[in-house]
Amino acid sequence: MQIGDINLQDFEVPPSVQFGGRHRVIVHKLSGGGRAIERLGPDDGDISFSGTFSGRYAEARMRAMNNLRLTGEIVWLTWESFRYQVVVRNFVAAFQNPWWIPYRVSCVIVYQPSPTESESLPSDAQVAADLAHATAAVAGTGMQLTALQAAMTAPNVHTAGTSNRSQGIDAVRSSLFAINEQITRNSDSLQLPLERNVDAQTYQQALDFKVTSAGHLAAAVIPTPSYSPSMRA
Repeated sequence: MQIGDINLQDFEVPPSVQFGGRHRVIVHKLSGGGRAIERLGPDDGDISFSGTFSGRYAEARMRAMNNLRLTGEIVWLTWESFRYQVVVRNFVAAFQNPWWIPYRVSCVIVYQPSPTESESLPSDAQVAADLAHATAAVAGTGMQLTALQAAMTAPNVHTAGTSNRSQGIDAVRSSLFAINEQITRNSDSLQLPLERNVDAQTYQQALDFKVTSAGHLAAAVIPTPSYSPSMRA
């Protein structure tokens, strides 16, 4: 679970999260026992959870959580596939000692993605397929996608507001920059004419290099077979 910049860990992670709410309706009772229902939309209850700050930095992390309450800043609260923009309404800590501080938090929901937005998020299988395709495309070019693979398989990488998502976006941008540079180098190589006044071995090496560049360029522009996600921060 992550709230704002605080990535909860160890005993800080709540064993359960309470959330939900109701749908506001106005019931018009008609003659004869009929009813007309006027739907006014969802009315979300607070999200609440509890845990314990522990260890060497328990006090500092407790203060960071309390600061979210003091500032009233709108932050992202994420866990598993759930993500909400919230304001920390209540924060209560039971200070027992500097390395063991139980706490309770309740958050009021400011915004949550609609069901259609949640359904549009890429699945792990889609990401894995695209990473495999990208790895095959750069094979033999000397490019390494290890950092991109690590970033895109991290927990909550598809969840807006998390640090892993920001790192994933940075990794994608860095990889795209490297790929564009590779495309530019290969394109420039293909446009250069072959020298004629050279020995056969040098001419063959230059020709082989152009053929290799053409292959790399073709691999780089093959359309991805699955999807093209929009990684909005």
